[in-house]
Amino acid sequence: MSSNIMSPSPDTLTKPIRLVPPIPDSADHRALRAALKKHGMSDHAAGAISTIWTNPKAVLPQVSNPQRRRIPGAYQLVISGEVYTARLVPDPYNPRNADQVEFALAETEDAPPAALATATEHGVGEMAVQVASPEVLTRQLAWAVQTTRNRNTPNPSIAEQGIMDPPIGVATTFFFEDNQAAPMTFPVVREGSSRVSHGHWHLNVGADEVLYQLPRGASGMESHIARLNGYADKPADEIEPTEQAAVRCAVTEFELIIGVEPDVPGAVDLSLAIKARVAQDHLNPKTRWSTESKNTSLAEECLLSVRKAGVIGSDEEKWLGGHLTRDEASQLKIPPYGDDRAAWVIHMFTTNEKATHDAIRAPIALVLTGDEDAPARRRAVRVEGNTKLPLGIEVIARELHGAPLFPEPKVTQFRKLLKEALPRNLSTRGPWKRTKRTPQALFEAASKELADGLPGGPAGTELWVRAAYVLCKHGMITGPRHDQGPESDRRPAGEVLEALLKTEAGLRHLRQILEDDRVGLRPRRVNEQGQPLKTATGADAVISNDFLRDKLAPKDGVVEDPISPEAGAHKRFKVAMENVQKSIRQLEDSMRNLAGIRVPGDEIPLVEQTGKPDILLLREDLKRMEGTADAWLIAVMEAQGGNLGYEEEEDLFDESYTSDREDS
Repeated sequence: MSSNIMSPSPDTLTKPIRLVPPIPDSADHRALRAALKKHGMSDHAAGAISTIWTNPKAVLPQVSNPQRRRIPGAYQLVISGEVYTARLVPDPYNPRNADQVEFALAETEDAPPAALATATEHGVGEMAVQVASPEVLTRQLAWAVQTTRNRNTPNPSIAEQGIMDPPIGVATTFFFEDNQAAPMTFPVVREGSSRVSHGHWHLNVGADEVLYQLPRGASGMESHIARLNGYADKPADEIEPTEQAAVRCAVTEFELIIGVEPDVPGAVDLSLAIKARVAQDHLNPKTRWSTESKNTSLAEECLLSVRKAGVIGSDEEKWLGGHLTRDEASQLKIPPYGDDRAAWVIHMFTTNEKATHDAIRAPIALVLTGDEDAPARRRAVRVEGNTKLPLGIEVIARELHGAPLFPEPKVTQFRKLLKEALPRNLSTRGPWKRTKRTPQALFEAASKELADGLPGGPAGTELWVRAAYVLCKHGMITGPRHDQGPESDRRPAGEVLEALLKTEAGLRHLRQILEDDRVGLRPRRVNEQGQPLKTATGADAVISNDFLRDKLAPKDGVVEDPISPEAGAHKRFKVAMENVQKSIRQLEDSMRNLAGIRVPGDEIPLVEQTGKPDILLLREDLKRMEGTADAWLIAVMEAQGGNLGYEEEEDLFDESYTSDREDS
């Protein structure tokens, strides 16, 4: 084999083509393995890690004197060196793809194999992940690699430069449910998965090879190296661009985290330390994570932190995180209602109760150092309600993501509207919390608050929070309008919902909103007795944004008092009669305008010279309307036994308009 080296072009400065180093002597692997075990790593983790390096001898001294990388609250212990790229495993649960996850709560079919899995500390320099089976892990890795590569293209090109910035990883052991297979340990990349995913594509290695073939023995890796060196050994004018890219990606510098030294013992474990490192070490110019991805990933860490703090149990964490269906939650004696889950999550992510607040705050404070677009100086982090609430909303939205009736634009709208519809001051509003009261019990408690002159107390606030979730989910409340001039209702959704707490009718509808959603109905309008109303066609009269803003909580604050059906009929009759009279006046004006149209110099109107067919039709319409009016008059005279005066008609029209009768 020759030592063919292609020099970089002065125009592109591409990485030169060099031979891939052969597999080191097994004695070097054993020495490194022993040193890692002495450091405190388990035998299986030390064994998996010892074989990834192209020069284990260079790495060996670092184990007893590792590099120290500062993160908030701790130092990470790191060893580094050149590794075979094909022996690195991109993160199967890359948080960059968190916004693509469809949770069990959404109950979708044919969902992509995207998932969230929490990695927990399992020993010195080792993490652990629970997976259903090796097949599930393989599918998840293949999906994650392809999705990551499609969503992010590193610059400069990896095909021309290889992997420039060292990926960062940690030994990770995958455990399988019901002991379907023995646990397997790999060096999993936690920062730089995009780079490694592109590298694997250029190397033409898939998930099966990375997980099961290349790490399992020397023969597979020797064949892999021989193929790449076969490319490198070609004459410079014969090697293909794809072959050049494969050779450039064959090896990369790599940083392996082998431990953590917290400033305060127990304050920062290996899991949190890795999260912090990922947050501050985005080295390549790359596409930023979407807001949804960041919030989903960080919210998952918050839920884990709350469980570790003992605020919620394991089953409750799964339900709140969207990992259980409603049936599964019910079997675990957890209320399977969406409004209950939403209120639970919102309270958890907004409360100032110390145990919960501290547990939620810890993961956020660890990775946030201020505005990412601000100058690079470190800023103090204040984790307040406005910081935490978007994470809670993202957790709630897991119910909708991927569901058939919720395409992504609707989910985006839900996130935006729910934040607007909730009380602005939940963190300081008072001692509200998520309770186990039924909608009826909440209604009764909120009604007492209203009667006592204290609307929006703990019960009213809980009722508001729960109903906001339901209304936003069904699209029955929207944001302010600014396009109708003085008639525009510029109130945010939260202000409209707050107004509902101040009337009995508003509280009745908040109760109905919860009761209907719990049985799978779109929330319906109700009458004074709380009975659902029907439309003229017999369908349910459902709540709408217009109904909430115009009828139930009008912007002028004047809510119409309920009237009897008979009085309502008289009121509608009077309005309709006024509309007819207005239309007749408009018709008279239009006919005068028509009669005034003349050709210049001609005294005779055009209507008297032309338009005979139209005039005949008009006359027929007027005669028909006259006949209708005559029939009405005859009927009313027969019904009342003679002629009626105008004042008597007014008395009939509307019993609720006393002042109008007096004016007449």
